[in-house]
Amino acid sequence: MSAENGLLAIRVGGKGDMTQSNIRWRYQKPVPQVPSTLLYQDVLYMVNDGGILTAFHPADGTVMKQGRLEGAIDKYFASPVAGADKVYLVSQGCAVSVLKAGRDWQILAVSRLDDECYATPAISNGRIYIRSQRALYCFGEQD
Repeated sequence: MSAENGLLAIRVGGKGDMTQSNIRWRYQKPVPQVPSTLLYQDVLYMVNDGGILTAFHPADGTVMKQGRLEGAIDKYFASPVAGADKVYLVSQGCAVSVLKAGRDWQILAVSRLDDECYATPAISNGRIYIRSQRALYCFGEQD
């Protein structure tokens, strides 16, 4: 119960107790309990349980942008994924947010699937696969 909640960037290497000297930066505000962060195109993305997305500069932990995922304010269990200059996030209520990647990310689209989702999407060959409670969806451009 005494553990700190936050995000740490830790430098690898060294000998002995490197606890303090190898911490590059700390973000000591609430962080998600399940979804992983995503490092894509030199931006570190983190979505919290309420649908707030934070973009960090990975070298120093500076918050570049933080905002609500309008149209997708929900709980998040799936980790964000990225490809083709876009970041994809899927909420528990199956709201799929597509963002323009970058330090000043922008919401391009939000679509809802009539289901629940807890699994992280997979991206392969220009397609995104989303597994919900009842179905496996595949989205991509037609050949």
